[in-house]
Amino acid sequence: MGLSNLAPYFSGAMLIVIGIYGMVKSYWEWKGHDEPIRRLALTLMVSFALFGVIGGIAVFLTIAVDPEFWIAEAIVVTLGYLLLANESLSMLEKLRTPEKRHERRKVKCALPVAGIIKSRDDAITLLKAIDSYADLPLLVIGREHPEEWRNKTGVEPDDYIWLTRVEHKKAVSPSSLHVLSGKVIGFIRDNPGGVVYIEGIEYMLFYSDFKAVAKFLFSIRDAAMIESAHVLILANEDTLSPEQMAILKKEFEEIDVEKILEKLMGPALFGAIPSRKRRDFNASAEGSEEGSGAGEEKAEEARPLRREEETKEGR
Repeated sequence: MGLSNLAPYFSGAMLIVIGIYGMVKSYWEWKGHDEPIRRLALTLMVSFALFGVIGGIAVFLTIAVDPEFWIAEAIVVTLGYLLLANESLSMLEKLRTPEKRHERRKVKCALPVAGIIKSRDDAITLLKAIDSYADLPLLVIGREHPEEWRNKTGVEPDDYIWLTRVEHKKAVSPSSLHVLSGKVIGFIRDNPGGVVYIEGIEYMLFYSDFKAVAKFLFSIRDAAMIESAHVLILANEDTLSPEQMAILKKEFEEIDVEKILEKLMGPALFGAIPSRKRRDFNASAEGSEEGSGAGEEKAEEARPLRREEETKEGR
C-alpha cells in the first residue's frame, strides 16, 4: 500500500483526533463560563463532533465500505459549518450590543482612578450613589457569596468575583492572583470608565505576602488609568499595618465619600439631605414614607412628655 493510499486513512484519523480534543477542550470551557461564552462553547463542542469525529468516521466508511458514504460526509461537514457560522455571527452581534451600552453609560465621574475607602458602610453608600447617579459598569470582588453580598448591600454589580477556594462559577482562589488580575483587567478593558471595588484584601494576605498583593493592586490600577476606569479598595489600619497602609496610599488616594457624593448628586440635592440620613439617601420611596411616618408618631408620643417636664420645671 503506497503513501497515496494511506493519505485518506491518515486524514480520517486526524479528523477524529482533532474532533475529540476540540470536544474535550470545549467542554471544559462550557463548564467554566457563563452565558454567552457557555453557549458558544457548546456550539463548538457540537461542531467538533460533526466536523471531526463523525466526519472522520465517514471518511473511513467511504474508503473501506462504500464510496457513496461521501454523501453522508458532505452532509455532516455542511451541517457543522452552518452551525458554527450561525453561532459565530450571533455571538458577534451579542458582543457588539454591550459595547454600545457601556459607551452610552460612560460619563464623567468624581471618582479618582485609584481610591482607598476605610469604612465598608461608606463604600456601600458610594456604590449605591454610583449606580443611581453615574450608572457606571461595576465589578465587585468580595469574600461573601454573590447572592448574599447583593442581598446585604442592595447593590447589583455587573459582575462579581467570589474570593474562595470552593468550586463555584464565580469563584477565584485568593492565592491565584494572576487569575484574578486577568479577570479584572479584562473587565476594565471591556468596560472603559467602569468601577472595580475590592474588599477582602486581608483574606488575600492569608495566601500571599503583601508584596504580591500590592503588585496585583498596582497592576490593575495601571490598567484603570489607561482605560479611564476606577479601582476602589476597602482597607484600614484594623486589617493592615501602618507600613502597608502607607505603601498603598502612595498609589491609592484616600476617599472623602461625602465630597464625592456631593459631586455626583449636585450641591442642591446633596445639601437637602440631612447629614445623619445621607447614608440612606437611595432608600426606596416607600421606605422613606414609612420612616417619616414612624418619626411623626415618635414625635407625637414625645410631646406629652415634654409638656410634663416643662410643668415640673415651672413649679
